[in-house]
Amino acid sequence: MRGEIESAEGGMPLWDIDFSSALENRTGKYFIGRDIIVDHRALIRRVYYWRRALPDPEGGLGTRLLRLGLKLETRSRGMFGGSPVPPRGASAPTLHLDPFSVLHSVLHSKDIVLVHDLGPLTDPDLFQPWLERLYRAAYRKIVETRARTVFVSGASRDAFKALFGATPGMTVIYPHIRCGIRHQDQQPVAKLSGPYLLTVGSLGRRKNQLATIRAYAQSGLAARGFSFVLCGAREPGADAVERAAVATPGVRLLPYVSDAELTWLYSNAAGFVLVSRLEGFGMPVAEAISHGMVPLVTQSSVLEEVAGRGALTASASDEQGIAAGMIHLAMMSAAERRRRVEALRLSVHRFTAEGFAESWRRELSLQP
Repeated sequence: MRGEIESAEGGMPLWDIDFSSALENRTGKYFIGRDIIVDHRALIRRVYYWRRALPDPEGGLGTRLLRLGLKLETRSRGMFGGSPVPPRGASAPTLHLDPFSVLHSVLHSKDIVLVHDLGPLTDPDLFQPWLERLYRAAYRKIVETRARTVFVSGASRDAFKALFGATPGMTVIYPHIRCGIRHQDQQPVAKLSGPYLLTVGSLGRRKNQLATIRAYAQSGLAARGFSFVLCGAREPGADAVERAAVATPGVRLLPYVSDAELTWLYSNAAGFVLVSRLEGFGMPVAEAISHGMVPLVTQSSVLEEVAGRGALTASASDEQGIAAGMIHLAMMSAAERRRRVEALRLSVHRFTAEGFAESWRRELSLQP
């Protein structure tokens, strides 16, 4: 059992943080975890990256060795159901910034686990089979120990409840819109002119770009002068997306873009398209709305939860519906666009940095 809990000034508990996900993931999960740490340093005793507590593992041989060790252990647990290395002990309450890290640490009911999405369990075809086994074991451990859980959306919380039932301390804390995307810093993307629809998100099966490219081809928008621009990092399924982009007139697939170029893309697009199969929160949709764009998003998903009633929606499996939504975005009247943008901005006002920090401070202030 743990000894007496250390406290920060004012009697608030001191926490250990497991940020092992930072060794492999620099997408939205990374930024959420980073911001929690930056906002609450006074409440944090140590930050663990796999089995080492470090100030910040930025590059170098040590970081590469940690990444390799984490990779070997997680794949061993996912592929073979266990690891020869025993779990890391814990002497303070711990916040796990991704569920998988509970498997290499002793877990207690007073710990907190941040859940982004239930994708490996709800949509296993989007992931390698060993990842489903890894996360199923992690969630089983969370349920058995009755650890507290925090979700980035109501949709993720509901998916968890559908699979495992209600557990103590289930809280939703929405991320904030990333402040690194600043409206005043813009740089045009070379050789991109004329009206266009925009998709931002990792290229692959999960984001469903293959279906949206086919829908764009069906829409006939290329003949009306509208391009379809996609940008994002690669993930499983990216090869098929890239082949479809090359074969479809009017589609422009961009490599890495800077924040200044991304701001320009958001600020000049005729509409935003993200009809993905799986999302944790959907930060690109919130960012697009903050730039005055109307999005087309997945029906009855976290993306609709984030965007609110001003968004257009379509089923991820309905290419004709997606095509109709794209045409609607491109041809929308100025009056309708203004009405929708007003409703959308009211929705994303929920996602402020101040609200995010205060919600996490309340959660971490609860005595373990």
